[in-house]
Amino acid sequence: MEDRRVGEGHRPDGPGPAPLRRARLLEPSERTGAGHRLYREAEVGRLYRIVALRRLGLGLDEIGSVLGEGPSDLSALVREHVGRLKHEVDQREGLRRRLLRILDALEHASEPSVDQLIEAMEAMTMIEKHYTPDQLSQLEARRRDLGEEGMQRAQEDWTELIAVVEVKRERGTDPADPRVQELAARWQALVEAFTGGDPGIERSLHSMYEQEGVQAASRGALDEELMAYVGRAMEARPGRA
Repeated sequence: MEDRRVGEGHRPDGPGPAPLRRARLLEPSERTGAGHRLYREAEVGRLYRIVALRRLGLGLDEIGSVLGEGPSDLSALVREHVGRLKHEVDQREGLRRRLLRILDALEHASEPSVDQLIEAMEAMTMIEKHYTPDQLSQLEARRRDLGEEGMQRAQEDWTELIAVVEVKRERGTDPADPRVQELAARWQALVEAFTGGDPGIERSLHSMYEQEGVQAASRGALDEELMAYVGRAMEARPGRA
């Protein structure tokens, strides 16, 4: 069987013999009189297998285990590696969504500042604490469906509704008053437009308001007194126990 040196022009792309020797994954068959290491076809074939496993993302220690234990161990390691990759992909996707939301918040600011960036990051952290990745994906899809104009209209609807409800509260209007009940119905409709009627998303929304506080969760748009007033109006709606 032919002995040969494994140089840059002979080996497949990947780690060369030196790091593999240090990891005790590849040993030369013999040396020439000049001290060059020679590898037989078996060692060259082993090198190709190592490179193939390396391209799967396996570490040298894991490769050593695979080469020593055989195919059954390879299946377990590849399955484990797939799980790690999925976790990394999920993390990167979460980061991508977070950056897009922060970018959107900054682009809607007249003069973005570091303080606004920090505020946007804090808001994203709070949201991700209470919504699952799947719920965030649903909300992002709904946001894309609405588009820029739809999101702007929704924001304007909320701003107008909050202002009108605040006037009713300040005047001491009974939450059961038909005019307030009409506002409560509009409020619930806007909430359902946000949640898409998904009970899980609505529970996450309520959880965020309960745990973070009304002002923090609404980013200053609401206060405890107004939210309590809306709550009483909701309880007074027909059909509510």
